[in-house]
Amino acid sequence: MEHIQSSIEKILNRPDVAASVRAIHERVLSHPGVIMFLRTHPEIDQRTIERGMLKLNEYAEQMHGNQIIEKKAVIEGYQPVLHLEKGQIMVAYEKTQALRDLENERALEKKFKSLFLPDEVRDANFSDFDLTTTDRKLALRAASQFLNATRSKQQTKGLYLHGSFGVGKTYLLAAIGNALKKERVATILVHAPGFVSEAKRRIRTDSFDSFLESFQTVPVLLIDDIGAESISPWVRDELFGIILQYRMMHRLPTLFSSNLSYDELELHFGITNDQGDKLKAMRLMERIRTTTNPIEFLGENRRRY
Repeated sequence: MEHIQSSIEKILNRPDVAASVRAIHERVLSHPGVIMFLRTHPEIDQRTIERGMLKLNEYAEQMHGNQIIEKKAVIEGYQPVLHLEKGQIMVAYEKTQALRDLENERALEKKFKSLFLPDEVRDANFSDFDLTTTDRKLALRAASQFLNATRSKQQTKGLYLHGSFGVGKTYLLAAIGNALKKERVATILVHAPGFVSEAKRRIRTDSFDSFLESFQTVPVLLIDDIGAESISPWVRDELFGIILQYRMMHRLPTLFSSNLSYDELELHFGITNDQGDKLKAMRLMERIRTTTNPIEFLGENRRRY
C-alpha cells in the first residue's frame, strides 16, 4: 500500500501533472455554482475544499451556470446539487426543471382522458369558440359558470348541450375538458357510440368492472353525442343507468352533448312502445334532467365546407 501511495505522489508531483491538477482546481473553484456554494458555507476551510475537490469537480463538470449540460449528465433528467454533510462536501441529485415539467404534463394528460374523439377537438379552447350568436354566448357563459363552481369546489349541475349537427357542441365540451385539465381536475371525455362499442367488448373480459368504475367515479364525466349510440336494454340499464345512478348519488357532475333534446333522448331510450321500456327510459332521463342544465345550440352546420 505504501509503495502504491508513493507512486501516486511521485506522479502528482511531476510538473506537467501538477500543472494539470492546478488547472482543474482553478476551473472548479471559478465555477459560479461552486463559488455560490462556498459563499453560503463560510465554515468550509481549505482542507475541506481539498478533500471535497472530486465532488466539486463532479458538480462543475455537469453544470453550465444553473443549467445541466445534458450530454454530461450522470443521471438523465437529474442535476447535481452541492451540500454539506457532517462537515464534508457531498453531491446529491435532483430532478431537472425539464423533467419536472414533463412529469407534470404527463400527470395532466392522465387527468384528462378523451376517448373515441376526432383529433380536431383535442386542443379545443374557449378563446377559439365562435361567439357570433346569442345562444353560443349563453353556452359559453354556462360553461364558465360550471368551471367557476368546480374551481371553488361548489356543488353544481352538469350541462346538457343539444342542437343540430355541427353547431359546436363537441368543441365546447372538449374546451371544458381542457380547462378542467389545467385546473388539475380528473376528467374523462368520451364519445358515446365509441364508448358503447368498447363497453360491449370489455363485457367479455375481466376488465369490465374496472372500466365501468372509472366512469362512475371520475370527478367530471363528459359524454359527447349521447343518443347517437346503438341502444339496447343492456346499454340503457346496465351501462348508462348504473353509471348515472352512481354519479347522481355521489353528486358527481356529468356533462352531455347531443343532437337530441331531453324529450327526443327519452324516446331514443324507450327502444320500443312497451310500457316497461318507456318507464325505464323515463327513469334514466329523470337522472339526466335533474343533474344537468339544458343549453340549446342553434344555427347552421359549421362543418360544411
